[in-house]
Amino acid sequence: MNQPNRAPRWLSRLALLLTLLVSWNAGAQAGSCSAVACVAAGPRLLSVDSQRSVILNGLFQGLLGGGSLTLSAADWNAIANADVNLGLFLNALKAGADVGTTAGALNTDVTLLQVLDVAAQAAQTSGNTAAVNALNLLRPALSAPNGTIRLGDLLKLEGSSAAFLTSQVNLLNLLTGSVQLFNYRNAVTTPTPVTLNALNVSLSGLGLGVNAVTPTVRVYLQVIEPPVYRCGPQGTQFNTAAIRAKLNVDLGGVQLNALGLTGGKLTLTTLDLYLEVAKASGTIGTVDAINRALSLDAQPGVAQLGLGQISDSVFFNRSDANYENPFGLLTQATIGTVDLSVRVPVPLLPDLIVPIVLNVRAKALADNTYLLSTTTAAGPYPQTYTVGSSSAAVGTLVGTLLTSLGTPGNLTLELRDPAPLVPTALLTGTISAALSPVLSTLGLVLRPVLEAVLMATVDQVLRLLGIGIGEAVFTVGGVGNVCAVTGVVYHDRQPDGTRDAENWDDPTTFVNAVTGGRVQASAAVPAGAGTFTLALGEGTYTLPVARTAAAISAGNPAGFVFVSPLNGTRTVTVTAASTSVPEQEFGLFQGDRLSGVVFRDDGRGPGGAAHDVAQQGAETALGARTLTVSGTQAGAAVTRSAVTAADGSYTLFVPGDWTGVAFRSGASATEVVTGVRLNGVAALTGDVSDPALRDYALPAPSGADQTLNAGLTGRVGLTPDRSGRGEAPLTVRYAHTFTPGTTGTVSFATTGGFGGQVFLDSDCSGVVSDAERTAVGSVTVDDSWPRLPDGRLRSCALEVEVTVPAGTAVGTTRATFATASLAWAGRPDVQDLASVTDTTTVTPGAELVKTVENLTRADGVIAPAVDALPNERLRYCLNVRNTTPDPLTGVTVSDTLQGVAAYVPGSLTLEGAALTDAADTDAGEIVTRTITVRLPDLTVGATQRVCFEVLVP
Repeated sequence: MNQPNRAPRWLSRLALLLTLLVSWNAGAQAGSCSAVACVAAGPRLLSVDSQRSVILNGLFQGLLGGGSLTLSAADWNAIANADVNLGLFLNALKAGADVGTTAGALNTDVTLLQVLDVAAQAAQTSGNTAAVNALNLLRPALSAPNGTIRLGDLLKLEGSSAAFLTSQVNLLNLLTGSVQLFNYRNAVTTPTPVTLNALNVSLSGLGLGVNAVTPTVRVYLQVIEPPVYRCGPQGTQFNTAAIRAKLNVDLGGVQLNALGLTGGKLTLTTLDLYLEVAKASGTIGTVDAINRALSLDAQPGVAQLGLGQISDSVFFNRSDANYENPFGLLTQATIGTVDLSVRVPVPLLPDLIVPIVLNVRAKALADNTYLLSTTTAAGPYPQTYTVGSSSAAVGTLVGTLLTSLGTPGNLTLELRDPAPLVPTALLTGTISAALSPVLSTLGLVLRPVLEAVLMATVDQVLRLLGIGIGEAVFTVGGVGNVCAVTGVVYHDRQPDGTRDAENWDDPTTFVNAVTGGRVQASAAVPAGAGTFTLALGEGTYTLPVARTAAAISAGNPAGFVFVSPLNGTRTVTVTAASTSVPEQEFGLFQGDRLSGVVFRDDGRGPGGAAHDVAQQGAETALGARTLTVSGTQAGAAVTRSAVTAADGSYTLFVPGDWTGVAFRSGASATEVVTGVRLNGVAALTGDVSDPALRDYALPAPSGADQTLNAGLTGRVGLTPDRSGRGEAPLTVRYAHTFTPGTTGTVSFATTGGFGGQVFLDSDCSGVVSDAERTAVGSVTVDDSWPRLPDGRLRSCALEVEVTVPAGTAVGTTRATFATASLAWAGRPDVQDLASVTDTTTVTPGAELVKTVENLTRADGVIAPAVDALPNERLRYCLNVRNTTPDPLTGVTVSDTLQGVAAYVPGSLTLEGAALTDAADTDAGEIVTRTITVRLPDLTVGATQRVCFEVLVP
């Protein structure tokens, strides 16, 4: 019957506990997940009283082959109540064994004293001083035995332990298991006995003449198979230890009535019992990680019990040929005597009463098996389940033994001393007649005695070792999900972040699973295939590629840098519902990874500082810039390029076999490199055309992550060159575009030619207004300067005004040079210069002929002059002809009325088309008797005619 009980404390820890491994089907699909359960076999103590402390002392002494141990109940309780983090314990074990991996530590031979020291270190780290003090009391006993163990035989980490390293391990459980393993591995063949607490067996009501017996029981123990605790998927097996015990039962010569024998007395002295309890085993059935449920198939171990004698040199000697089946050598042993009187007839005399003593020699063997049972478990965990019952099983086992005792030849009576007065035939008959009553009497007395002895052995000793007779106790510590996280590390030769037919080179590399700041699992990456597998329980893990199995963060192997992902770390999450985990790929490149940002280094925004190669304030990132590295590979020139992202970031990979590597930051012809900052060290330009920064030399690639930021800024600009012609005197305004490029102080100057002045479109509207025609000599370009949407400083209009004095000979040509000189903000030593050339040529003017016609007379005479009388109307025409060798633009004609003639309103025309008199949007106007008309461009030889009328008063 399944009996869920309150979980013993050791099991509540062993539960998710003892890293007890994740072993799953060797054929499991890569990346697949499997629901797992943690199952521990056998109970442990919740507390230790004074009687059990004595037993524990003796038990440890017996399993270790001697020594002295005197821990008190308080000491044992301090150990039994101590739990330490399994990860701490295994880390301490790795340090103590001087190995780098958990698997290596578990497979290293260590002494019990080393196990004790590691446990004490873990307890000390956990702050459990009481446990440390109690553990130290075990040092003398654990330092005496010669021999070693491998903890991997107890803690079955047949895969990654990552799923269980955060669980707790109970120290008493750990020590008890380690001592059993030591006993098993080091073949202690002469066990030291453990004396059980006093027994009192009631015999009242049996008619034996004795109401009770108080046997002294000494138990000699040997572990024939160590315990194994496991966590795993469906099909995972677990088991208790298997124990071989010799029980020496001293009945103290108790004298009993031999029922059915008149006057017969049965004296029982010593019984030697030989007990072997095979491992109780179980198998994890269906596991449901989502609902935290599972089924268990469990079966108590086979129990064999022998009464009689087996040589210790066979029963406890692993090297003996009969060690595997010592019960085949079971022989009779004397267990007591029978006192009888034999009546011998004497002729002519009364019968002679002759006392005789018979040795009771016995052997018996019981061999019981127990049924497999299935049970289901559900949380909350831990939950303990019992299959079978020692109380019931012991009674059955004893009954089988007593039945075996009745087998002919197993119980015999032998004359202890010679009886010369008794005839042989009479003696033989007497002995034969006594056999059945003795057997019946033994059946009555041995049943309660053997049952009491065996139950005391189970309660006081075997359960301390996690086993019982006909009983299997298992505790489910928890149910979860574990995934085989697979992946590959490869040499990405392009590099493009995609694995082609690329394998891994030789550098020693690990992929670690990290959570809670600890490496929970590690897998070495083999050269060639580069594949790895990690078994991970529920949780979120970072997976860094690292140089050591203990690293919690990524570290690129010597000569390599990360490509995909760039930080060398991926993240995986295992949940209760996970069925698979995608394969994790890590691409690495042999050479350097060059990364950084490119930005406009002009000090934009609050907190910005220009021209220092430090992106501050609102300095604009430069995206879509093509950057290159160049060098030589095998004697040939080679290049690689990358385009900056919108945030100005980029990544370039430089192969490890390149030499003479240089970096070009993508500056255009209208930009200058303010400097570069390699790994935090700045190199600032001293000249706007510094070639050392345009092609910046890099160190030889060595598998390093290099950070290189580049600052760019615009160059000052003044465009375009202009030219003009005209007749002297002449004032010409040449229109230019001024681009400041970057922040600083700009000085303007003109030299040569006819001299000139500079006017600046200070609001950058695109034209120089009349209000802005004040000559400027310098201007400060700062963060208030208008900017384009992309962050560049806006270009503004600039005029250079040249004045040609009257009298300048036709054909005179002179060049005026205008310059804009920029001193960088924060770096006035760096100067940038732009200039334009404005060329002015003195040419003959356009031909102007003025004619007049008397409209009143209508005689058709058009001449330079005509006669006129009062009230007559005249039409004047200004006839313009371009007689110069060049087209003329901006030609304006004007005429001021002389004398008393009055202008006829509305009479103004250009090429016959009427113009308004007002100064408006058309080409002409009359203001205070002055007619002004602006002519369209005149090609060579072209003419234009302006006419107006006057009235003679």
